Amino acid sequence: MEYVVMAVILAFDLLIVKWKFEHKRYADATLDLTLLIIINMVMGGSLGGEIVGTIAACIISLYLLAFPPKLGNLLA
Repeated sequence: MEYVVMAVILAFDLLIVKWKFEHKRYADATLDLTLLIIINMVMGGSLGGEIVGTIAACIISLYLLAFPPKLGNLLA
């Protein structure tokens, strides 16, 4: 059951990232993927940690979808 939950949440998160790339929100999508990788590396080590990390990354993806980061100001 845990694998099903993780697969559904990961698929949902990747669909959000795909939508961001399709709508030219490259900074947002790149930040999203980077956070997904970092969170899963930190929380990885057990199945429970991977599930918690994937859920956390999905919540961050939804937040960034609603409130896009303004990274252009940091780079200027």
